[in-house]
Amino acid sequence: MPITPFIHVTAAFSNAVLVAILPHVSDFAKKLDLPIPQPITTSQVGHFNVDPMKGFIGGGLWLTNHYQFAFDDGYVHIFRNLNDNPYVVSDDPARTWPRFAGPDNMTTNDAIEFARDALRKLGYDPKLLHADSPPFSVHGPYDMKAGYHFPFCDIRWDDERAGLDFQIDMNKKMLVGMSLVSTNLFRPNPKIDVVPELESDYRKRIQGRMFFRTNAAPHLPADNPAGAPSATPSE
Repeated sequence: MPITPFIHVTAAFSNAVLVAILPHVSDFAKKLDLPIPQPITTSQVGHFNVDPMKGFIGGGLWLTNHYQFAFDDGYVHIFRNLNDNPYVVSDDPARTWPRFAGPDNMTTNDAIEFARDALRKLGYDPKLLHADSPPFSVHGPYDMKAGYHFPFCDIRWDDERAGLDFQIDMNKKMLVGMSLVSTNLFRPNPKIDVVPELESDYRKRIQGRMFFRTNAAPHLPADNPAGAPSATPSE
């Protein structure tokens, strides 16, 4: 299987990709009723990592309100609410999860249907993604040993046909994370005007020029003892 080569990422290319994918992110956020001003503009982007592989138009972006998205293969495939998602805010659940404690305001079956409704809002048929069947796994909610209730669940449909993951706040009835992987969701890449150079071609092009001194003498001076007159060409 051939290895996809890297491109040389420039500011012009990165900015062009960001501008091209922002409408897709805006549409995704609007369909899910996420609390983000519409349309999403570059001023709302705190950080963007462009995909450096040839033929891929996408990357990961973090908004200034701490919402995270990833776009590749023509669609938004990852969403995270970094403010309200206990699964991603810390690697130390014992310390951070208690602040997310609360009662459940929906059942596990409600949460499963809530996940399917999120797909429908995005225009995806759950049956197309094999999410009409029972989930592969449901983790949570939990009664913690420390004495509090953790009202979150992680719902997955995961097999060779699709990988779907939903993280749901069962107290606020809110989607706080989602990952969608399926070839059935692939769409054409958005068009951009900047054509990137392969990283290998870029390195070949600059080889030998990396230490070029623009103020260097055109040739080395002749060796002369201190105080000796410089040689001059004969008439």
